[in-house]
Amino acid sequence: MLTLFATLMAGAGLVLAALAAYVAWRRGTRMGWSLAVMLVAVAWWGTAYAVELSVDEIADKGTWGDLKYVGVVTLAPAWLVFVLQYTGRGQRVTRRLVGLLAVPPVVALTVLAVPATHDLVRSYPATAATDELPIVESGPAFWAIFAYNNLLLVGATVLFLASMVRLARTYRRMALVLLSSALLPWAANLLHNLEVGPFARIDLTPFAFILTGGLLVWGLFEERLVDLAPLARSAVVESMADAVFVLDAFGRIVDVNPAAVSLADRPRRELVGRRLRDLVDISATAEVGPGGLVLGEPGAGNVRTFDVSQQPLKDISDRTAGELVVLREVTERVRDQQRLEQVLEDRSRVAATLQASMVPTRLPAVPRCELASRYVPAGDGGEIGGDFLDVFPLDEETWAFVLGDVSGKGAEAAAVSAAARYTLRALASPDSSPATTLHAVNDVLSAQTESERHCTLVLGHLRPPGDDEGPEAPVRITLSLAGHHWPLVLRADGKVVEVGLLGTALALFDDPELHDAGVELAPGEVLCVFTDGLLEARRGREQFGSERIAELMREHPDLTADDLAGTVLDAVRAFHGDELGDDLAMLVVRHVG
Repeated sequence: MLTLFATLMAGAGLVLAALAAYVAWRRGTRMGWSLAVMLVAVAWWGTAYAVELSVDEIADKGTWGDLKYVGVVTLAPAWLVFVLQYTGRGQRVTRRLVGLLAVPPVVALTVLAVPATHDLVRSYPATAATDELPIVESGPAFWAIFAYNNLLLVGATVLFLASMVRLARTYRRMALVLLSSALLPWAANLLHNLEVGPFARIDLTPFAFILTGGLLVWGLFEERLVDLAPLARSAVVESMADAVFVLDAFGRIVDVNPAAVSLADRPRRELVGRRLRDLVDISATAEVGPGGLVLGEPGAGNVRTFDVSQQPLKDISDRTAGELVVLREVTERVRDQQRLEQVLEDRSRVAATLQASMVPTRLPAVPRCELASRYVPAGDGGEIGGDFLDVFPLDEETWAFVLGDVSGKGAEAAAVSAAARYTLRALASPDSSPATTLHAVNDVLSAQTESERHCTLVLGHLRPPGDDEGPEAPVRITLSLAGHHWPLVLRADGKVVEVGLLGTALALFDDPELHDAGVELAPGEVLCVFTDGLLEARRGREQFGSERIAELMREHPDLTADDLAGTVLDAVRAFHGDELGDDLAMLVVRHVG
């Protein structure tokens, strides 16, 4: 019998030591350390008690019986510290409190260590040598230790249970489990110390504490003393604004949240057991569109749109057990997107209308000349630009052409472009040179335009040969450049030259510097005029530049004016991309002889 009890105590000590080692390995919180100390105390109690039972000499029994008190007097303070930390009172666990809790155990161990006072705690009776399981006699100091330990144990346990039962019902159930497990070693200790029946000879406290210690370790590290994950998930799902449907493997509804009940407009009991697809078909007209699931009758004004999220639910063997369907309403987002698309469509339509007013519907026919133009707005064409182009007759023998670029973009730039274009039409005259006309235009724009809005342009007068002149007669052009870069001319010998004299942009100064320059085109020669959107098209840091335009003109001297304009535009798009960074306007004039 003695060997059996010794084995039980040794086993209890090993199990509790293993639990303490696990707690130390998983140390993530301070209460983990206090639990580890408590488990080590009981493990030592059980181990020392096992040795006490197994040795034969009374002196050895007494020594190991005294040593087990290291665990006995440490258990209760460790339990109190653990409870304080777990119930959110960790700030009360100060060094002073730990020191005060350590005083009684130190005093008790000192009394045991001093031979003169040793028997005040415990001693073996004279007949112990003949008894297989002797009853240890308890001195007055023992009952002081007993009362102190039980006071701490009862107080800490009551504090723990009181904190738990004030919380959710799940905590209350856990509190009852802990109370039951804590009562077992406590009852075993009381029965032993009060010498009740056979428990007077054997102390089963360490063995009984295996259940309590195991439950505490499992609850703290595996379930945090209560499995709150289902509670947390339930609280989140119940408060979600999204409709949540839990389906079984056959597509039937097994659970819903309040948002789903509200969406279906049916009690929960009527939803459970129905197929979600049938429910949708019954409750509303449904279709899956680009924005998601659309519910409601379009004509009734109750259309609602939902994003649909479907997540398979799998069991531990990775087999599909059901499906989680979440409907998130995006009605307002879809409506906002539709309104935005309408605004962008209207804006694009307005931009296209305004941009159409920046260029003539068709170019006029000029004797002995081919004229071609290109106008490409920046980006996707949805933004109104400031470039403009125009060709119009001044009289029966003279035509004017103009390409301009107003700084900035948007409606204000378009307004300045329109003002410049129509002011030029009103003021241009065959009797006034281009520079003279631009001076007058500058006065009008300066009075109507904000100081930061300026305009660069080229104005030219084009005079083709008369009917009485021979086929080799040149086309005569007079140019004035108002802050505009030089046009290019392809000569009959294959050279490309820049023509014109640079002047000042309009709407910057009251008296801009402007010059007239004459240019003659022999038969087969080409004039190419363009805005900076052509020059400044980019590929990385590299610009398209006028040299590439000149090279294209040299490579294609025999192309018609329209084909040459198309070739240049294709090259720019291949260089920069289909959506240009700036507006582009281009005019090509070819003397066909």
